[in-house]
Amino acid sequence: MLKRAIYISLLAAGSITSSCTKILEQDPQNYLDASTAFTTESAVRAGLVGVYDEFQSTYYTGVALMILPELEGGNLTETGSYTDYQEIANVTISTNNTSTTNAWNYIYAGINRANNVISATNSITDASFTADEKKAVIAEASFLRAYMYFDLLRCYGGDTISYASASGAGVPIRLTPTTESSQAVAIARSNAGEVYTQVLKDLDTAIAGLSINLSSAGRADLNAAVALKARVQLYRESFDDAESLATQIINQFSSSTAYGGLAANYASIFSTKNTKPESIWEIQNTATDGTYLGYYYYGRSEVASNSNLAAAHESGDVRLTVNYNNSVSATKYRQLKFTHSDYSDNIPLIRLAEVYLIRAEARARKSTPDLTGALADVNMVRARAGLKASTATTVDGIVDAVLNERRVELAHEGQRFFDLRRLNKAKSALSISQGYRLLWPVPQSEINAGAGVVTQNYGY
Repeated sequence: MLKRAIYISLLAAGSITSSCTKILEQDPQNYLDASTAFTTESAVRAGLVGVYDEFQSTYYTGVALMILPELEGGNLTETGSYTDYQEIANVTISTNNTSTTNAWNYIYAGINRANNVISATNSITDASFTADEKKAVIAEASFLRAYMYFDLLRCYGGDTISYASASGAGVPIRLTPTTESSQAVAIARSNAGEVYTQVLKDLDTAIAGLSINLSSAGRADLNAAVALKARVQLYRESFDDAESLATQIINQFSSSTAYGGLAANYASIFSTKNTKPESIWEIQNTATDGTYLGYYYYGRSEVASNSNLAAAHESGDVRLTVNYNNSVSATKYRQLKFTHSDYSDNIPLIRLAEVYLIRAEARARKSTPDLTGALADVNMVRARAGLKASTATTVDGIVDAVLNERRVELAHEGQRFFDLRRLNKAKSALSISQGYRLLWPVPQSEINAGAGVVTQNYGY
């Protein structure tokens, strides 16, 4: 992806922190005058690519949002030297934790890029840039902004029971582009309900303006927007809507392969890029413009798969050797999803298997449960994994089956800790006595710069 930088809407100039041993990142505080840069269609489209670029960051889905929820959720063990990773593994995150501080900052950098694209697109008067083309650009940027705000909410918001309460903690909502430091004024945190409202508004904009693109998984399309909305509605416990949205995706592919659209070979999803229709959206990486995710596993040996993850796999599960593998080191088990220390691994962020599991859980938990349909969805995923059909017969039994399937199917893909949180199982599963620690702390630099406007999560 092309590298594009716009001044981010952070209060704490110079607040991006890093350990001396961390991989150096492009500084997200670089300055680009949006009034100069985004006055043409080509500039806006380049700016849109720049939003995708933020997802490659080590402090976002390039590493942090893939590893940290797995480390905190008990799928990984810290085997390196980063103290911030040790805090995360122990669920004792400090307010100055490097990784969680920079995740906040880099995600807001991406949001500001999206804000600039949306604002500039609306302002361009060139007749060759048609209304439909503008609508599509805004739709794509809106999807990316929705994804980022939802991730902020998952990390720093919600409450100690779930993510479903509208009164849970939220984050500041910034929708106006920031192009110079004088514009970076403090904004109070919205509650979770207000963040959800913005996320759903952006997703509806995306759904209205995007089309289905089955030739590539690298750019957000209509299916990505619908699938993300299904994920959001599952977190909100709007189960009927989550089921309906998931069904829109599944019905397109349910007869396309022996496993309802799922790839026949689980390992191939990761060894072969952009496996369709399994991969709905994945971040594109190359050796010259990519992710340090494989390096963190294989180069630095910073984290390793642990025996708890291995034990979650049933006998005969083909996913075990992908998720828990010691082919490189006899003493450190890693994974075979992200293995390239040359930075070229793609990162799937939305997969069809997850959509099946979203629908399974929604069917089981809705007001009038459809246990037969829920079990069929679970068993579709299990069949591809080489497992016998589950025989769970109760709501709780199916939900537990879904949770374990999500653990092994989506291992190393940044979902585990959030799944435990939203189902109110994190405290017991991870032996956490201080419930407030389920929410990541707002960076102390943000609190200090906010001068009382931005508040800290309770307990920190």
